[in-house]
Amino acid sequence: MNNKSVEMGLFFLRIMIGLIFVLHGWSKFEGGISGTVGFFESIGIPGFMASVVAIIELAGGAAVILGLGTRVFAALFIAVMVGAVFTAKAGQPFLNGTELDYMLMAGSLTLLLTGSRFLALDYLFNRQGNARQNVSA
Repeated sequence: MNNKSVEMGLFFLRIMIGLIFVLHGWSKFEGGISGTVGFFESIGIPGFMASVVAIIELAGGAAVILGLGTRVFAALFIAVMVGAVFTAKAGQPFLNGTELDYMLMAGSLTLLLTGSRFLALDYLFNRQGNARQNVSA
């Protein structure tokens, strides 16, 4: 397997992880965040965390799609999913319960460890910065 194949695979993972988190973040705001705040409070999580999680999911998902701060947001996604598994999903079966959460954690861990350079704005900006440094040196 060559690097191009690996980068293409990571690109598609990055797009799907980002899209799923964007949609989950959007759904928390759709119709008002108050329903999500109430749910968080009902399971013992402070209500303000609903907005924090929704912003991480929505803004982080969009950033990951664009390849901005992929590793940082991947770490935040892992924290969100660990929180979900141990609170909102506690006691639910793996199948028809938490398998998506674990898959999102695994995908986010992959992005945290590897990054994703193909069509990533971080990589494009970094390459341009390095090119400028090389010219001026």
